[in-house]
Amino acid sequence: MSSPTSMSSAGHVYRRWVPQPVRSAAATTVPAGVRRKVKGGLARTLSRREARLHRRALRRVRRAGLGRSERRTEAPDGRIGHVHTGLTVDLARRLDLDLVTQALDAAEVPWFAVPALDDRRLCIAVEQREKGTVRRVLRALLEEHTGYVVSVSPAAGDTREIPGSHVKAWKNYGKAKVIRLTWLRTDPTEQLWVGEDQGVEIEFWSADSALPYERLIGPRPNRVQRAVPAEAPGIEIGLGRLSGYCDIDGDLEPTVTLEDFDVTRLEEIAFPVDAVLLWRHPTPWGEELLRAALRSLHQYAPWIDVVHVVAEAEPPAWLRADERLSVVRARPGAEWHLDQLPDVAGHFLLLRPGALIGRPVRPFDYFAPSGGSRPRRGPWNAQESFAEWVRAAHHATGRMAGHGYASGPQPYRADTVARLARSGARTLPLADGQFLSAVPGTHPMDGMVHHFGFAAGLADPSSEATAALHAALPGIGVRLERLLVRRDLQQLQFFGLGTEEAGASGGTAAVVRFLHRYFPVPSVFEHERPQTSTELDTLREHR
Repeated sequence: MSSPTSMSSAGHVYRRWVPQPVRSAAATTVPAGVRRKVKGGLARTLSRREARLHRRALRRVRRAGLGRSERRTEAPDGRIGHVHTGLTVDLARRLDLDLVTQALDAAEVPWFAVPALDDRRLCIAVEQREKGTVRRVLRALLEEHTGYVVSVSPAAGDTREIPGSHVKAWKNYGKAKVIRLTWLRTDPTEQLWVGEDQGVEIEFWSADSALPYERLIGPRPNRVQRAVPAEAPGIEIGLGRLSGYCDIDGDLEPTVTLEDFDVTRLEEIAFPVDAVLLWRHPTPWGEELLRAALRSLHQYAPWIDVVHVVAEAEPPAWLRADERLSVVRARPGAEWHLDQLPDVAGHFLLLRPGALIGRPVRPFDYFAPSGGSRPRRGPWNAQESFAEWVRAAHHATGRMAGHGYASGPQPYRADTVARLARSGARTLPLADGQFLSAVPGTHPMDGMVHHFGFAAGLADPSSEATAALHAALPGIGVRLERLLVRRDLQQLQFFGLGTEEAGASGGTAAVVRFLHRYFPVPSVFEHERPQTSTELDTLREHR
C-alpha cells in the first residue's frame, strides 16, 4: 500500500473522485502547477485524516490494555524483542493470537479463525471491506507492542526488519491478500528466542454474490475449504484443533471459527500420548539430563498428557509429582516391561537418559491418526546388520531388518511391547549409553519392538534429522554452539557423560552448560531452584 501521505495516494484518490472527461479537460486547460497544488492539498488532507484515524485506533488499543510485557530488549539481529518469564513456544503463540484478536475486537472488526495449511502459525480471516480499518488498528497495536509485518501473498519480506508502527512497513499492504504479524519474544536469560517462524496470519476474504446466497472466498487454500456461506454460524473451537503444536489444554481457551471449519484434520491425533522418562544416574550430570528432558517436553511437546518417570534410583528432590507427572520406582531391566506401567497411555514417547526434543513437534510426527507408531529410522551399515538385535528380531518375526533406528525419543505402543513379550522373544541385555566409550548403534529394545511392530502392521518407520553426540568427542564445544545457534533438529541424544574421558576433557561440563542455555525455562515439574552451571562446576571440583 502506498503511504497515505504520498502523492501517489493523492493521485489515486484524484482519479477515483474526478471523472475521466473532467480529468482530460483539466489536463489541457488547467496549468500543471495548479494540478500539482490540488494534488498536494489532497495529500495533506489525507495525511491529516490518516493521522487522526491512527490516533483513534491507538487510543482503542491502549484502553484495551494490549501489549504488556516485562520489558523490551534487543534481539541478536537488532530488532526489538519482548521479555516474558516462563516463556514457551505455545505461550508465545497464544500471546500473539490474543493481541491480534483483541485489537480487532476493540475496533469492532468481525473475524474468524481458519485452519491454515502451516501448523506452525495460527490464521484468522477478515472481510476485504475491513482492510482499511484492519491496517489502522494493527499499526496502532504494533506501535504499542513493537512487532513486525510482512506480506505473505504475494510474498514480500522486505519489511521484515521495519517495526510495524512505521508507515514504510505497510508499503505492500495494498496488494496483499495475506499478511503476517510477528513478535520476537525471549525469556529473562535471553537464551531462548521464539516468534520468527510463528506469528499470526491474516487473510482477507472477499464477498461473492454469484450464487443465490452470498459466500466468502478465501485468498488461498486451507485444510478444509476455500468458500464458506457468509451467514455461517460461528462456534468456539480449541486451538489444538487448529494447530498440532498446541497444548492439550487448548480447549480451555478456545477461539472462534465458522461451523464449516469444524472438520477433523487429516493429521489430527485424537488419542492421548504420554511420555516415559528413564532415571538411573543419581549424579549432578544425571540430574541435568533429566531436567533437560522434562524442559524439552514442557517447551516443545506441550500436548503430552502425562509424564511417567521410571526411577531405577532415588528420584531427585526437586522433581514435582502431580496429575501430569508420576514417579514409579523400578528395578533394572524394567525397560522391557513398560506396558505394565500403571496408568500409562496406549501410546507414549520413550526418552532414555540423554534423549531430548530440540524444537516444536506434533503428535503426528510420532504417531499416525490410525494409531500406528512412526519410529525414527537410523543408520544402517555392515556392523549394524550383524547386531544381536537383528538376529533376535528375525527370530521373533521371520523377517529380516533392513534399517536401524535412531537415538533419541522414540514412539511406542503399549500393546506392541505386550505382544512382543507374549511371543516368547528373548530380552536382550541393555548397555548404559552414558558409560559407553562411543556412540552406539540401534538400541536393542528399539530395534526389536519397532521391527516387531512393523512386521505386525503396527509401525511405519519415518525419518527426521537427529544429532547423536558423545561427550568425549574432540571439539564438542563447537558442535554444541552450532546446535545452540541453529535449533533446527527435532531430536538430540547425548552419550558418554559418565565416562572418564568426557570428565577429563571437559565434555561433560560442556554438555551441561549447553543444556542450561538450550533449555533455560524451568518446567512445571521442577520444585526447587535449578542449579546453575557454575554451581555444578564447583560441585565437580570437590568430587
